[in-house]
Amino acid sequence: MRIVADLEKITANARATVDQCARHGISVAAVTKCVCGEPEIVRAILAGGVREIGESRIDNVRRIRDAGIDCDILMLRLPALSQVDDVVALTTSSLNSEPRALRALSAAAVRQGKTHEVLVIVEWGDRREGVMPEDAAALCRLTNELPGLELTGLACSLNCLCGVLPTQGNMQDFADFVERLEGELGLRFKTVSGGHTNNLQFVASGCTPRRIDHLRVGEGILFGRDSICDVSLPGTHHDTFKVCAEVIEVKEKPSAPDGETGPDAFMRTRDWPDLGLRRRAILAMGEVDLSVQWITPTRPGVTIVGASSDHTVVDVTDADPPVQVGDELEFRADYVAVAVGWGSRNAHRAFVQEGVAPAT
Repeated sequence: MRIVADLEKITANARATVDQCARHGISVAAVTKCVCGEPEIVRAILAGGVREIGESRIDNVRRIRDAGIDCDILMLRLPALSQVDDVVALTTSSLNSEPRALRALSAAAVRQGKTHEVLVIVEWGDRREGVMPEDAAALCRLTNELPGLELTGLACSLNCLCGVLPTQGNMQDFADFVERLEGELGLRFKTVSGGHTNNLQFVASGCTPRRIDHLRVGEGILFGRDSICDVSLPGTHHDTFKVCAEVIEVKEKPSAPDGETGPDAFMRTRDWPDLGLRRRAILAMGEVDLSVQWITPTRPGVTIVGASSDHTVVDVTDADPPVQVGDELEFRADYVAVAVGWGSRNAHRAFVQEGVAPAT
């Protein structure tokens, strides 16, 4: 199985996102955790005008640094106490909500003779990470008191755990909260990070509260889409990643199973309609390689039947051209498929870099 990234299209997507946000005074951190901080893709993103990368895993950050890429990196996942020395050494800034972690970051920064930037992340309804709003002032004051740390901003995150959607209402509430907190603390934050790809809908319509000046964008840059709202983003390419898998069997088989059925290997229960004899192909790719439900065949007439650990079954009765053993079938890959597949030991990663016109 091979995952292929189109670097030119990713660069074009980054440029379209940066330009759109810049028109509204918003900077962008491009989130690369989906591709494990792949240096070739990071370079393509930076070529599109992005100045900051957002990452969630230290191993990914180290991969970026080992490739000689010296850009600002924002650590998205709250720093683990066991990794604070690496967070300070390898990243520019981090999201934080825990006093103990801040004290550990401070000690690491002092040891290394560095200043580490901190964005305090505030819980804003999705019930994942973040200090409760009523406790944010105390955490900000603590950050300001600790040597080696610089309090540079506030952040919030929605939609990732409970699916709470960003709206004009809760984003304006967050902006108002930021301004009240600034008044209480007697300062102005350099950065107010108000969300991610799903917030780009408000940027496009000019409805982002003026106090929000930073977004963390992964899917919008890598795929040109907002899957939550099921929309394509203006001026971006959507065919940036494809998956290729070899055909290892082609046979006519009954479409309905023979025997009593129950859950499959991944504890999924499905109905199997009887469509008669169908020509089916089996691919050398399965659910342990990537999430098969998030890929789409590009050859006309090919449909996905299902997948187990090691095999994906496709109906090729109506395929044009016909499918034979040894063929390689191509699929368009969405965010979830790439996020799982890029980190798979069994996936081969490849890149294309051909000149493309800007998307329209």
